[in-house]
Amino acid sequence: MLSRRRLLLSRSIKSESWLEASQVHFRRFRSSDSRQRSRNSSYPPQAFPGNQRGGRFNPQRVMKEKKGHILNGFSVRDASDTLLIMEKQVRKWADLPHVHRRLELFGVPRTDVQPILSIFAREVSSGLLRDPVEQNKYHVERFVITPKELNRGLLLDQILTQLFYSWASHTEQQEVLLKSVSRSTLEQISYLYSTADMSYPADLYPKARSMRRKVIMHVGPTNSGKTHTALRALAAAKTGVYAGPLRLLAHEIWDRLNKGQIVPLGMDPDADSEPDITTNMDIIQDSVSRPTVRKGGKAKYARECNLRTGEEFRIVSEYASLMSCTVEMTSLGLPVEVAVVDEIQLLADPERGSAWTSAVLGLPAEELHLCGEEVAVPIVQALLKDTDDELFINRYERLTPLVVQDKSLEGDFSRVQKGDCLVAFSRSGIFALKDKVEQTTGLRCAVAYGRLPPEIRAEQAALFNDPHSGYDVMVGSDAIGMGLNLKIKRIIFETLRKFDGNVERALSVSQIKQIAGRAGRYGLHGEPGGFVTTLHAHDLPMLRSVIPCQPDPIMFAGISPTLAWAEGVLQALPMGTSHRTLLEVAPYVSNVRPPCRACVPSKVEERSRFVETHAKHMKLYDRLLIGGAPMNWRDPLAVEFAARLCQIYNEKIQVPILQALRVGPCLDALESVEGMMSGGKSAAGAPSQGLAILEVLHKSLVLYLWLSFRLPVAFYQSEEAFALKERTEKALDWCLLNMSKRVADRQPATFGLGIPSEAADDVEYRRTPATRYQDESKRELGVKYAKMLNSERRNARSQR
Repeated sequence: MLSRRRLLLSRSIKSESWLEASQVHFRRFRSSDSRQRSRNSSYPPQAFPGNQRGGRFNPQRVMKEKKGHILNGFSVRDASDTLLIMEKQVRKWADLPHVHRRLELFGVPRTDVQPILSIFAREVSSGLLRDPVEQNKYHVERFVITPKELNRGLLLDQILTQLFYSWASHTEQQEVLLKSVSRSTLEQISYLYSTADMSYPADLYPKARSMRRKVIMHVGPTNSGKTHTALRALAAAKTGVYAGPLRLLAHEIWDRLNKGQIVPLGMDPDADSEPDITTNMDIIQDSVSRPTVRKGGKAKYARECNLRTGEEFRIVSEYASLMSCTVEMTSLGLPVEVAVVDEIQLLADPERGSAWTSAVLGLPAEELHLCGEEVAVPIVQALLKDTDDELFINRYERLTPLVVQDKSLEGDFSRVQKGDCLVAFSRSGIFALKDKVEQTTGLRCAVAYGRLPPEIRAEQAALFNDPHSGYDVMVGSDAIGMGLNLKIKRIIFETLRKFDGNVERALSVSQIKQIAGRAGRYGLHGEPGGFVTTLHAHDLPMLRSVIPCQPDPIMFAGISPTLAWAEGVLQALPMGTSHRTLLEVAPYVSNVRPPCRACVPSKVEERSRFVETHAKHMKLYDRLLIGGAPMNWRDPLAVEFAARLCQIYNEKIQVPILQALRVGPCLDALESVEGMMSGGKSAAGAPSQGLAILEVLHKSLVLYLWLSFRLPVAFYQSEEAFALKERTEKALDWCLLNMSKRVADRQPATFGLGIPSEAADDVEYRRTPATRYQDESKRELGVKYAKMLNSERRNARSQR
């Protein structure tokens, strides 16, 4: 009863996918700074008295590489090798203890696991998959392992399990298997296999299937102007939506549409208009012709547009005909005239790709514009093969040349020049480069990396772009590759390898080209063209060989299970099934046809352990929501805060933000930094110490806001969280500005260019719909009733 009550209280936002509501909207664009965090890391207590954790925080500590999957070790020359690899490895796979345990968790009785696996391994190793008839029966085209796969052993484990369930569920095969295993076992296998089926994702979107859409792809490299026409079409549409990868991009589109800075398609730009070179969008900036993205807005071009991201709504009008949002927040139930989906190649992203796939298949738009890289074209063509949509492809070339320099810096930081951007892939590496450049050259460095809030990254970019700010060099991670407008003349790679959370790997062609392409943005420099080189000589040959190459091909489009799917699968699994077992059904059992692949969030072990510990008694919707929340699952402070949220939610239903933050050092750190900002005393390392804790505080506030839009009655103090978030951003800004200064030279908070306030947007809006609080008394009554039932449930558990 309590679960039903909570369901009614929480469903203010319906999600087409239970993972759609749990994507991290900027997770994939942060640096891999997990290397320097440890499980028992702590922050220096000297500068911030609120931190009661002993020890010293060591940002240079490196995470040990994880052991690879037990099936790793085989080589792949081509995707066509997959069936032969399955044939050779199946006996080893069938004997693995974890395979046996998984089948037991999926409902296969222990006594039947060994017999049925032995029969399966014998048939596959004897050439089952060589027969074209059998290949067609089991749809073997979905089993693909390529030389580029990072986790081959894990993928082989998944596809062998998928083949097993398909094989064991086939009617003819079951007649043979009945001689060795029980009928109830085969019924359980077939029931789970049919319930978990995800072979026709396009059918999940009846509104899109009821219309014949015109799909227009705009593809090209970075700095090719590929989103230009799409955004003008959106500005001219009666109804429309922009769906982007980052909150910064969604906010920019929202701001420009409301101010009339984008000239609608079909309208001529004014002769006296001035181009805006500060845009983060990949558009054509031509200072000679009349610009279609203007520096100043004009009323005749203005369109009412609302904003919707994972952590914030901005409602200009209840009747606004346009919406700008992050991809995960795109509504797939409202027909529109024009939709623009940016960075379409991200549909292959293991974390967030399913949101792009859902947008391609499910957006009910008469005209759907997909902007991104050329490598996405074959996958989109395959996705739309059965949808009866028209597909048009417009290709664009880079507007300025990109030149690989003949020499590296050879480790000599004195060669760093104004307009350079040094790229590293860890937080500690970024600050080490910043210190070295400033000490060697006297040039001050702005920084941009994934753990910084988007607002602070934008502020640092503005400092770098302003010739009078004193910040002449940028040091950043791969976060500079998307969403930031940077006047970079030269990109310098500190390394061409990156730690991916498990092992250190070479950057892909796509990653290198995405970052290198930020040099020499069209319209931002007096002379056209950008340059790229490396810090060390041994990396330069690889860079030189990669830049002319085509990006790595995309092999699949990610799809995620829906809430209805999860509810059905849970019914097909044994009673008491763990959260992890539920998450593993999609990649290990579901029948997913090419070009799709089932996606599950990263850190499944950490997420599942947290849910089982802190959210075990919540309803399914809440467990999936918490398990997919945007947080760093390896940061002890972040996990501690999330656990505190769950504890208060379980006990009291409603979660006050200050009560949740009372445990831990974050609030004390904020107050300490604010004291320093006002001219108080500060220790030598105070800004860097404060920065680390404030980053965690900001992420915690984002998590609370994220939950407040999905469980608004429980996480009801969104305004208080927004106020704390703005205070934290100002404190973060002060820390970054003062990290390079001696203590005696530190200045009280003036914030230089300053973080834009809400008033600076110059667009009137509110954060909640007008109808949100009309029935507040009834909802408060519902909360009281839910608390009463919660208490009765706890008493019943204690009496068992």
